[in-house]
Amino acid sequence: MCERREDLEAFLSVFVARLDESLLKGNDAKVLVGFFSRIEHLASAGKALCALRVANTGVFSEDGHRHVGDWLAKTTGESLGQCLSVLESAKTASELPELKEALLSGELSGSQAAQVAGAASADPALLGELLGAARSEDFEGLKRRCAQIKAAKTSIEDEAERSKRLHRSRSLRTWTEGDGTFRLDARLTPEAGAVVLARLKARADKIFVEARRQGSLEPSGACMADALLALVTTTGAGVIESPKALAHLRVDIGALRRGNTEPGELCEIAGVGPVSVAVARELLGDSIAKVLVTSATDVHSVCNLGRAVPARVRSALLERDKCCVVPGCSSSYNLEIDHRVVPFANGGATELDNLARICHHHHFLKTHEGYSLQGEPGAWVWVHPDGTRQQQRPERPPGTTPPPRDNRPAGKNRPPGDEPPPARQRPTMPTPPNDPGRP
Repeated sequence: MCERREDLEAFLSVFVARLDESLLKGNDAKVLVGFFSRIEHLASAGKALCALRVANTGVFSEDGHRHVGDWLAKTTGESLGQCLSVLESAKTASELPELKEALLSGELSGSQAAQVAGAASADPALLGELLGAARSEDFEGLKRRCAQIKAAKTSIEDEAERSKRLHRSRSLRTWTEGDGTFRLDARLTPEAGAVVLARLKARADKIFVEARRQGSLEPSGACMADALLALVTTTGAGVIESPKALAHLRVDIGALRRGNTEPGELCEIAGVGPVSVAVARELLGDSIAKVLVTSATDVHSVCNLGRAVPARVRSALLERDKCCVVPGCSSSYNLEIDHRVVPFANGGATELDNLARICHHHHFLKTHEGYSLQGEPGAWVWVHPDGTRQQQRPERPPGTTPPPRDNRPAGKNRPPGDEPPPARQRPTMPTPPNDPGRP
């Protein structure tokens, strides 16, 4: 097989080297695009299954690699995330004969195989339907279908575990391309992704309007890049501003009533994708949300949701909670407003008594790890999952000794017995001569 592989590689190398696209007729070029796509699909299938074999035998370690993903990324020149997706698809295909057959026949591209494998892992009974969708729908349609299947199979019980897993997998890496371009790639939770997207769009819209006002029409991608730079370089008081971008949530009426989706129902946010009803409410955050309540055949209503904190409540909260209120934490940067008594997703009111400002770390512990914030301002209690209580130390009472009295002798501008004069004011400039019109 390896010898035939060398012959095939040599043939393809000569075939491509002699290809002159300028001499091709349009229809011949169309035929060759299909031909090369078929080869690409077959090559992706062979690469995935052989990489799985390398992983199972452990021979990747002979080259000094600690993980098969690192070895595959080095061998193929692709990103680590892409390589891990290839390995996951191959593992699922090896367990589902129908998927493996479709993969080896060249019906699926690598991207299609990754989507089908992920959804088939959640619900193997729908594999036939997914393969049919891969043959008849475009990639974006297949991707939405697979995401909906995975979201529908996510039960309420394992939603918390899923949130933890997504949080643990968060990452951001950067690299520089050959021409000097700086690149970055990030993995974020849906909640974090929605916040980032909302803030980027809000700032990008302002940048686009300003550029148009100055006679320049910038592409949307360029405006988003400028918005990212503006957000990370703008200085502030360490308070997260509320994104005011419009978020569109589409949810089936039955799911909205129950609080979770069932197979065939939708709950998705534009730009984020399918999410559970509970997560949708959480990631709406302080943005304005337009909710389309639908069924299979009709749009029942459109309403606006939001948990934006009123300006007067926000001002009082900023004055009261100058840093994270969790005992022992003094973080004052990027504080998040938490509905501490009754969560917003459960109908908690956006009122001062139900709010507290805590840092991102403690907010995550409270939301996903079983911690709770109890007590009240000045006597906060942080309760661990095992019941351990961490109480806030009482503030040091202000001194009762009055400030020393100013016993300096009174001057001509300070009658005896008066209190110290106010702070010195700027002297009034005299009116220049020969200027009768100046007051």
